[in-house]
Amino acid sequence: MARQFFMLSEDAVREIEKTLATLVAETKSRYALVIDRSGYLIASCGQPAHVHPEELSAIAAGIVSAMQVIVNLAESQESTIAFHSQTMPDLHIAWINPRVFLLLAYDDNTSEIIARGRARQAVRALSPFLAQDQTQQTDLGSVEFIESKLSELFQDL
Repeated sequence: MARQFFMLSEDAVREIEKTLATLVAETKSRYALVIDRSGYLIASCGQPAHVHPEELSAIAAGIVSAMQVIVNLAESQESTIAFHSQTMPDLHIAWINPRVFLLLAYDDNTSEIIARGRARQAVRALSPFLAQDQTQQTDLGSVEFIESKLSELFQDL
């Protein structure tokens, strides 16, 4: 069974990582990740505490998929999750295109307004690298199976 996977040039990945580094520095955030909706980590800057970025990407993709079912995100291309804890960063999620989103983790070093504004700027900067369909066909069946099962799990909510 043919499956699509994400392909980017090394130059595009470097530019994406550079944009993420600027975003993290300007917002004094903990980390920023660019994630495909299947959970594939495209690029990152910073290090999440207690979890590897690839693991967090898979978890974040599942959470975002669940949020799309619960909240109609078609009306908004972004959302913020605020945790009332000194140890957990707040998370801002912004869609770059229908397949890829930005996850920005920030804490009390910045405000939600600054994080959201800078994330919007980053999305505009990242869009040229991720706007066109960067997928290619391959015979990977397991990713499609996982995506279909996640869709089945959340379709009844």
